[in-house]
Amino acid sequence: MKKNKVKTTTSQLTHLFVSLFVAILILVNIAFLLISSAYIYNHAKDQSEEVIDTVKDNLDPKYDWSAMLDAYLAKQDDDAITLTTPQGVTYYSEDAHETFKKIDHQKHYKNMIFSKKHIYFLNQETHHGFTIRVALNIDELFELITWLWIIILGLNLIAIFISIPLIRRLSHKWSQPIQTMDTEIQDIQKAQQKESYITVPNQPLEIKNLAISFNNLLAFQNKALKREQQFVSDASHELKTPIAAIRGHVNLIKRRGKSNPEVIEPSLKYIDSESKRMETLINELLTLGRIDRNNEAISSTDLVKTIAEVVTEIQTVYPQEIYTSLPNKLEYPIQATDFRNIVHNLIENAAKYSPADSDIHIDLTKNNNQIIFKVADNGIGISRENHDKVFERFYREDNSHSSKIAGSGLGLAIVKAEITKYNGKISISNNKPQGTIFTVSLPLEK
Repeated sequence: MKKNKVKTTTSQLTHLFVSLFVAILILVNIAFLLISSAYIYNHAKDQSEEVIDTVKDNLDPKYDWSAMLDAYLAKQDDDAITLTTPQGVTYYSEDAHETFKKIDHQKHYKNMIFSKKHIYFLNQETHHGFTIRVALNIDELFELITWLWIIILGLNLIAIFISIPLIRRLSHKWSQPIQTMDTEIQDIQKAQQKESYITVPNQPLEIKNLAISFNNLLAFQNKALKREQQFVSDASHELKTPIAAIRGHVNLIKRRGKSNPEVIEPSLKYIDSESKRMETLINELLTLGRIDRNNEAISSTDLVKTIAEVVTEIQTVYPQEIYTSLPNKLEYPIQATDFRNIVHNLIENAAKYSPADSDIHIDLTKNNNQIIFKVADNGIGISRENHDKVFERFYREDNSHSSKIAGSGLGLAIVKAEITKYNGKISISNNKPQGTIFTVSLPLEK
């Protein structure tokens, strides 16, 4: 069983355009034949009608028609004319008797008669009892059209042979951007270089857009790879610290637990604390991993109820006063757990980085196009240059105090991912006189 040979873009374009060119030539030739045939027919018809009209204008029973009929025909043509009087007498031009005898036994195609040697146009008309028949020889017209058609056919063949290399050259030029893209993509795959992009051609527009889209995909992939590599590195570092501490205290208990039982209780407390920290970290990592892959059906959620529940929970753990400005009810198409993650992480983040005697203000409003959720604190604030960095995984604004504040550094990364999932936006602004305001915008029409 033969396999279909894979064709290149150049060969496909060449085949397509050559086929199109040949098809156009065939249509032109057919049109030429139809037009020339119509011309021959109409021209012969006009000539025959002119001869008949001339004979009609001079009808007279006294004339000797056998001598006069030749005067109505061109001497150099093999034409023939007959005139039948009302009395039934038929007069023939020179050689007309033989001509009509031959053509009367031939097949007629409308007024056209094709004999073995000649082609005639036959026309007949009756006027005042006289019957006039005219047979015009149109061999010369057919020969002229035939020669013209042969010449055109030859020119068509020459045009086809000349056009093939030209079309192939143009096809190669048009397909060159695709071939360049293919070569560069293969080079990227072989070299496995980072930050590699393909050349964007100026034209055609479709290939240009394709190259831009592919480069955007490469940029997204490179960014994702960097983010995942950084994530693995940071996660390993964050997990390494508590694991090392746990193992250290386990070894301490093994070495000195029997002889010094007083070290067991603080070591167990430390192991418990670090294991809880690891549990929190792993749960947040799983939350981040599930955000993009969560395809559950989205139902309407009462945002006010969710905020009230989270505020009640946090208020029992942190000393700050939390003030809310909420409508009676506000529903939005979002998974309840997703919005709960946003609210909980933002409010808890505000509580962690704010003085114990400070206030936290929460606002929820709705305008024509979006839902606005704000969390404002009076804490240590965030430098303007770090407004985007705080949403990165494991990033903390103040590393020197990060060990004193509980958390994994994933809370705001989860918030950012959840908001992006619903095509929303989050921004940071400075509170006055101090502190930070997080503003979440969720579009009403997604």
